[in-house]
Amino acid sequence: MNNRKKTILNSYFTILVIGLVSVIFVTQFSWKGNENKGYSRIISSDGVGYYYYLPNTFLSNKIERQTPDKRFFNEVNGKGVNKYYVGTAVAMYPFFEIGFLLGHKGEKNTGFEPSYHKAISLAGIFYLLGGLLFLRAFFRQYKFKEWIISVSILLLFFGTNLMAYAILMPSMSHIYSFFFVSGFLYFAKRFSLQKKSKHLFIGTAFLAMIILIRPLNGIIIFALPFLAGSWLAFKELSTAIFKPKRVLVSLVILGPILFIQVYFWHVQCGEWIVWSYGNEGFYFLKPYLWEVLFSFRKGAFVYTPLLIVSVFGLVLLIKKNKFQGWSLFLFFVLLVYLISSWWNWYYGPSFGQRPFVEFYGLSALLIAFSFRYIQKNSFYIALTSFSVLCVFLNLIQTFQYHSGIISSWDMNAKKYGYTFLRTGEQYQNCLGGNNDIMLYNTNETLIYNKTFNFESSDNNYIDYTNSEFNFSVSISANDSFITKRGVYILASLKRKDLAVSRKNGALFVVEISDELGEKYRYGTFPVSEIPPRDTNKWTQEEYSIEIQEVRNATDRIKIYIWNQEKQPFLIDDVEIKIFAIE
Repeated sequence: MNNRKKTILNSYFTILVIGLVSVIFVTQFSWKGNENKGYSRIISSDGVGYYYYLPNTFLSNKIERQTPDKRFFNEVNGKGVNKYYVGTAVAMYPFFEIGFLLGHKGEKNTGFEPSYHKAISLAGIFYLLGGLLFLRAFFRQYKFKEWIISVSILLLFFGTNLMAYAILMPSMSHIYSFFFVSGFLYFAKRFSLQKKSKHLFIGTAFLAMIILIRPLNGIIIFALPFLAGSWLAFKELSTAIFKPKRVLVSLVILGPILFIQVYFWHVQCGEWIVWSYGNEGFYFLKPYLWEVLFSFRKGAFVYTPLLIVSVFGLVLLIKKNKFQGWSLFLFFVLLVYLISSWWNWYYGPSFGQRPFVEFYGLSALLIAFSFRYIQKNSFYIALTSFSVLCVFLNLIQTFQYHSGIISSWDMNAKKYGYTFLRTGEQYQNCLGGNNDIMLYNTNETLIYNKTFNFESSDNNYIDYTNSEFNFSVSISANDSFITKRGVYILASLKRKDLAVSRKNGALFVVEISDELGEKYRYGTFPVSEIPPRDTNKWTQEEYSIEIQEVRNATDRIKIYIWNQEKQPFLIDDVEIKIFAIE
């Protein structure tokens, strides 16, 4: 076997190992879980919205009569329009058909039976491996040594949240975007080098799918200067792209793919162009840059510290090739700015900063540059050691996320410190508190404000020792509570724990009932952010709670603390404010 064949074998062998590991993780962890029904979590969260296109089109024929629910379907012209873009469903479709073929015959088919969940998990593995194959080919165009390619791909899989979105959350859009972005990078670089039309046209098809899945990801075209390699090469690339015949064919490819989204909008509500996200948008003038990159809630460098190696590689690239380095730096500046400008900067329940996942091919390329440009052996040792630590931390945090040890949306420094490197069952679902951020572009009106300081009680506080229900407040709604966007509760209290415990059993409860006493909303979360650790010390707890709707002016909102574990603690100075949101 010659050296070239050995090189190819090594590249494919690395990806083969990742594929085998992925299959083992999916079948042993993702599919099984509790009572062998872990598969039921595969199509979940935002992934349900992406996936809904398929059963509503091919099984229930509901695509024209979907019901607005303020979660997956927003109201346009009195009809329900899927909030999410259709591209993810298009990429899932072949596996949806596999789920249909493998499903149980003769039963009512909703599209959410076990065979569909498992088929979508196979889609995650397929698009993961396809994306890695494209990255391997992309890296080879930069003439990296084989071991650098293999190490970079291994670090990408085991050291980032790419693994989580391929294996645990394959119904989300990110693994599909990763595949098409990686393919685009390969074909764009290939066209830059060879100027063959076929590479341009295939790259255009990949770009169309990138936009169809998530339009913002179309900013990948701003990586073209970097892919060209120099200012002169970029001018030549631009000239080659904008030849009339190539532009015409590219539009013929781009148009029909993007029309898929326009068609579905029209079918759902009669409009050709729709802002399907309703009352959501961007804060372009006040992006959450620090929070997105460094916060304990969802900071990219906190939950994917391997990105530090990519930053190191970018610094080395700037020193070696200023045009390539600075053009790529400017691309990342634009990317971070746009991601940070979205109103919900932590992007809901998820692991780490998920909008970066699709662009990890460029991050892995910078890791490869790090290993290429290091000159001293001591630096090799330091870089390798740090990378291994990042892999270890990522695997631990991925397990913590899957097991409910870390919160999927509401972490902070205190919670992170309490669960750091913890994997025991006693740490599962132990974190509390609630911190919903205010909805996008709102006007808030204070409609209820009351403080309970318990001055009339014997001890000027409420004692929960060996009791379950000692504090409760019932609030009568009125016309000011009835808004299109709901209400927002700000609450705070002081708490003193009287015993240390691993449990966090006392719950803050919000329930809403109609005039007949029927509950239509019931939400709970542990009163303390972490289980009791310090005794005889008053601590301040603060909560923010979004309520999507109060249905009628005759309804009642009940807020109380339920000490279900009968833990000994005191509370004082409970303050409750309610805002109407418009």
